[in-house]
Amino acid sequence: MRSTTSTMITIDGRSAELVCHMGVLSGAHQRNSIEAIRECFEAGAGRIEIDVHSLAGHDYVVYHDLGLESGTTGSGSAGRATPDDVRALRFKDNADGRPPLLSEVVELARDFDTEMQLDWKDLRLMSEERLRALIDSVAPVRDHIIVSAPQDWNLRRLRAADAEFPLGFDPGHYLDYAIEGQAVFLPRNLGAYGYRDDHPMALARAEATADYLAARMEMLLLQAPGAREFFLNFRLMLQMLEDGFNAADWLHERGIGANAWTCDYRGPESLRWMERLVAAGVDRITTNTAPAWIEAFAGR
Repeated sequence: MRSTTSTMITIDGRSAELVCHMGVLSGAHQRNSIEAIRECFEAGAGRIEIDVHSLAGHDYVVYHDLGLESGTTGSGSAGRATPDDVRALRFKDNADGRPPLLSEVVELARDFDTEMQLDWKDLRLMSEERLRALIDSVAPVRDHIIVSAPQDWNLRRLRAADAEFPLGFDPGHYLDYAIEGQAVFLPRNLGAYGYRDDHPMALARAEATADYLAARMEMLLLQAPGAREFFLNFRLMLQMLEDGFNAADWLHERGIGANAWTCDYRGPESLRWMERLVAAGVDRITTNTAPAWIEAFAGR
């Protein structure tokens, strides 16, 4: 097995794991492609994040968007495709490649220690068959995966199907700060405390902002029982810190990991983001630019 230290970042004596978003490490390969994923494994990345959709068959596809036509030669919903349909696809900008099946990634992962975060994209209620396909597909590497999703309804169904399945929750459908470049987004409203939040508590200020945030996090935790890790927009986490609430500390007190997404290096002006996240005790920071961050903080 290979060492899993190449994506650790240390700043002023505190460390966090950089997670390769969509399997991107060097940027030389297409996101969510088998080549990108292999590069992360062979480089000894501690964790990679890839996107998965259920299929009309006993497997999942590694692909981000809901519609196949956005990035491949296929069309229609990813959830209507079969594994054989996926094998026949080609990327629009790379005729030699196609989205991998989850089973293919799992087979590749057997020889490595790298953790995989499977970001589950299905919005509809998952059937027993599709839940079983996910559980079965990852069985050979179950000790090295976590399934994350904003869709708490499917996380609860997965937990009901397998109470010990490793899962994490992204509460972005319910509480967020900055919505960037999305035509359709949740939450719809900007609440009284300055956060995007459709909950009645956000209609008017009635308590200190830090107390409001703690109460909202308590509610969100109830929506995803058994979650081992929370996945929060990095801008949300930074704003929470500005308002006197350390989400990482709050989660750690409850035995839950803290992951900030997706924080990319954008030159010297972005260094403060990473400094604050690491200083706050965030365990993992998802990024498309792990090598740039490591170079920027080399020796600190």
